[in-house]
Amino acid sequence: MVIRIDPKLERLSRDELTKIQGDRLRVLVNRAWKHIPFYRRIWKERGFSPEEIRTVEDIVKIPFVTKRDILESIERFPPFGDYQGDFPSIRIQASTGSTGKPKPIFHTRNDWENIASLWARRLYAQGMRPNDIVQIAFAYTLFIVGFTSTEGAMKLGALVIPTGSGAVTSSERQIQIAHDWGTTVMGCTGSYMLHLAEVAKKMGFDPRRDFKIRISFHTAEPLTPQMRKDIEEIWGCKAYNNYGSVETGAPTYECEEQDGLHISEDAYIFEIVDPETGKPLPEGKEGELVVTTLFKEAAPFIRYRIGDITSFIPGQCACGRTYRRMNAIRGRVDDMIKVKGVAIYPTDLEPSIAKYEVFGREYLITLWKEGHREFIKVSVEYVGPEQERDEYRKRLALDLRATLGLHCEVETLPSDTIKTILKTEQRIKYKRILDLRK
Repeated sequence: MVIRIDPKLERLSRDELTKIQGDRLRVLVNRAWKHIPFYRRIWKERGFSPEEIRTVEDIVKIPFVTKRDILESIERFPPFGDYQGDFPSIRIQASTGSTGKPKPIFHTRNDWENIASLWARRLYAQGMRPNDIVQIAFAYTLFIVGFTSTEGAMKLGALVIPTGSGAVTSSERQIQIAHDWGTTVMGCTGSYMLHLAEVAKKMGFDPRRDFKIRISFHTAEPLTPQMRKDIEEIWGCKAYNNYGSVETGAPTYECEEQDGLHISEDAYIFEIVDPETGKPLPEGKEGELVVTTLFKEAAPFIRYRIGDITSFIPGQCACGRTYRRMNAIRGRVDDMIKVKGVAIYPTDLEPSIAKYEVFGREYLITLWKEGHREFIKVSVEYVGPEQERDEYRKRLALDLRATLGLHCEVETLPSDTIKTILKTEQRIKYKRILDLRK
């Protein structure tokens, strides 16, 4: 059975969606058992059989799969592991390796076409139409987003300018192309969109007045509320958040309401579980995301603990789509840090830093120990009046203490210092933590 993703199936009833998910889950589990040694081996070891799956509710009977399982598969069956299956695959993409060794992910022709359809769905929901000129400034590498966003835009009939990242096409050239060729939609990380605005200003352009950009779509790193606000104010466009990964494809998207991320439930089953117990959590309760890719032939992920922290949003979106929604990713399970017994994520600091217009967007959290005492320092880039530097440093320290419940030393640095410290000028995902306690 070949599963095709129809971009128009966004307003099905819950009963219709549940039936589709149940049917596709049974197909997926049986196909994986027959064609993918990885699942057959793990499921036998953990006492699971495909016959146990009758409805979508039975998904909780399937054992979890983790990143460690995938990495062990690669180690035991190099170079690609035994989680790919024996399908006629046409290309390999790979994870960025942000939490370990990069993971090769195979795709069949059907897989690739379905991911393109899912991208077309998300881009249409964000206002892209056939007459748009779409500049893709994501990296065209083993990371998947540059290629798949291009495929989705072309599937809608839009005209694509595949400039790639700033490492391939300089930011100055990106700006000149966007201006001269009349780019109306820009796809890149949120931080790069803000960087392009700075470059445009240095080149003598007004981002709002001198460009035709009306939509920007973002993924690959968190789009914080402040980043979205800044992008929309500076560029005069609508900025949309999306969530996905090499393993999953294009599972979620914001619609025109910008009120949470819709989950393409005809193509995925999302669960949120307690990170420690693995038990399902109710809507509104924050926990670890578990993903099942219903449509994938090669390298499907079935009850995959992806490690991201989020929660489901109760109720239906005002747009009328019936797909359930989730909140933006707060952080990763392995990004969580405990300081003096308090659990925090890097994104918890951003509202406090952003409320003061004298700090840049870069920040670094440094942790260290002296004897048995733990210390935390937050380094920010100061761009305000020099005579007020110490006053704003004290204000931020007080704000962080009220927000986090921790005393944080605050260090103010010149612009571009943190990027130099981390030595990661070309980044797909930001690193915010320097943990010296080990």
